[in-house]
Amino acid sequence: MNRKSAGFTLLELVIIVAILAITSAFAAPGVMTMIADNRISSSVNDYVAALQFAKTEAAARISPVTLCKANNNLDKCVAGGDWQQGWIVFADANANASVDGGEQILLVHEALDPQITFGGTAQVQDFITYRPSGTTSVTSAQVLIMCDNRGFIDASRGVLVTITGRGSVMKASDTGQAACL
Repeated sequence: MNRKSAGFTLLELVIIVAILAITSAFAAPGVMTMIADNRISSSVNDYVAALQFAKTEAAARISPVTLCKANNNLDKCVAGGDWQQGWIVFADANANASVDGGEQILLVHEALDPQITFGGTAQVQDFITYRPSGTTSVTSAQVLIMCDNRGFIDASRGVLVTITGRGSVMKASDTGQAACL
């Protein structure tokens, strides 16, 4: 009698599952690192997009627009904490870096992943205001550093904000900083 095989034997299935388990064990750390690196990259790109949006809106409205750290309700600016807690972009008619009555919130970004820290040097610690000309409230180039729970590593990113309003993403180590802010 000649019988055709229609599937796997139990032994073959056990061997396949064992091979998959071993392969997964070697791949998992690399995948986790890639996910963490992408989380930082995505978050820093969101922030730079918010900078560009604020600059564009200030020019379009011919009025100041401010990007600031947001409170828990994402409707006011706060001075405490870091940028990880989220940010808002709003039409800041009186350029006081505070959402006053009648000033429209244009963009809201919720808090970042709790594993991320995101702080800035003195003039960008709490807010950045764009004038209609596209220039910012900073008087010299300022740096923000985004890290995660792994600390100041190659995947950490820096944002350089210039007087002219440009926000550039770079490796955190290329910013002149030596630690997370």
